[in-house]
Amino acid sequence: MRGYCVFLIVCVLSGCALDRQSTPEQIFRRAVAGMAGKEKVTFTGQTGIRADGGLPTTKQFKYRGKLQNHDEMIMQWGSAEAFRKQGDYVALKKDKSESGVTHERFLRQKGKWIVLASGDAPMVQNGLLNRFNPIQELEELNTLNKSIRMEKGAARGTWVVRIEPEPASAKRWLKERLMEEMNTLNPQIGILKMQHTETNRELQQKLSQVWKQSCEDMNNQLEHSSVQAVYHLTIDRQTGLPLKLSSECRISRQVTNEELHQEALITRVVFEDYK
Repeated sequence: MRGYCVFLIVCVLSGCALDRQSTPEQIFRRAVAGMAGKEKVTFTGQTGIRADGGLPTTKQFKYRGKLQNHDEMIMQWGSAEAFRKQGDYVALKKDKSESGVTHERFLRQKGKWIVLASGDAPMVQNGLLNRFNPIQELEELNTLNKSIRMEKGAARGTWVVRIEPEPASAKRWLKERLMEEMNTLNPQIGILKMQHTETNRELQQKLSQVWKQSCEDMNNQLEHSSVQAVYHLTIDRQTGLPLKLSSECRISRQVTNEELHQEALITRVVFEDYK
């Protein structure tokens, strides 16, 4: 019995020493790797845009998702009102959505999340909800040049890791993700080609022109903007798995009269039901 107690003491002390010896980057990488190894996990999130340092605007949305079979994911996105009508996870479990809620299914192939079309056929482009896939977000964040440090004041039994990508990396990452979304919209405009009417051909041409101009405007604004992103990841000390992810991505640019305009995308995500 005495030897057993000594063994427990050694294990506890070894665990404490491991915590002290592990760097914040090692703890973060283990958390991302641990999540990647899970077969199932669910998450709920919300996002909003804050302009010029004010409170989040009315442009606030909620989203949720379920990872299953390791590489399959269902995601839903919509207003808070639409989610209240639908109910917590009921439609998500049934693979259904109410009006006002965007629904997409994804499959992870070679490390990339690809949206599934009808009949489980992978589409070439990413889905509109890809940027809000927190699992993909953590996996991509893991590859960026960044600084990582431990925050003080974490709740008992948790770590809170602060991750800040280098500004150049954050700007390049944001541009890539926004362009992926724009490229997703472009093929959808081409659906009008399926209906061979003069009105639809004219509308399709106008929409294509709007899409092209929007891409140019977005690239021009990003070119003259600075981007700063900060993430906070709450990690369970016992399991090493992510519990919460919060982020703020701020874009700053000079506008007329040298006035500085800022916009920030703020997100909050909670993970649960790991299996």
